[in-house]
Amino acid sequence: MRDELANNAEYEVVSYTLKSHPREAIKQLTEIIESEKESRKVHLIGSSLGGYYAVYLAESLDLKAAMVNPAVWAYKIFENDRGENINPNTGEEYFIDQLWIDSLEDIFVENPTPERYLLLLQTGDETLNYKYAEKYFHGANIVIDEGGNHSFENLEIKIPQILL
Repeated sequence: MRDELANNAEYEVVSYTLKSHPREAIKQLTEIIESEKESRKVHLIGSSLGGYYAVYLAESLDLKAAMVNPAVWAYKIFENDRGENINPNTGEEYFIDQLWIDSLEDIFVENPTPERYLLLLQTGDETLNYKYAEKYFHGANIVIDEGGNHSFENLEIKIPQILL
């Protein structure tokens, strides 16, 4: 996405390496967003666990968000990953315990405001069943592509929809 918008003066794509613990990641993101909101309009784009975080942030900070194959009940999903883990992007080791999982449950949004969200789903997502997100975000702007995968194939063609 950054490459697609590199020469667009209207938008700046910013991506951060987040802390591994959900509480720390949410604190980190909240501070960044609050700072950025002072000088510009902020929209969120979140994929997978980032989508889960984006729902909490969108609701608590009054923002819009585009969700790409988002995790809906992350606190349930990560029950299966207790113990030592390695962040595939940074190589950082981290430990998932009950407090880690509880911190995800603490930020769960029971009833998201549909008008805030664009939801991009692919039926071929091998990690998350798209039907859960479709149901959870009922009433939102939902786009479902047949096939694809969890990484969301051909995301670049969705940029015009994301930027609306």
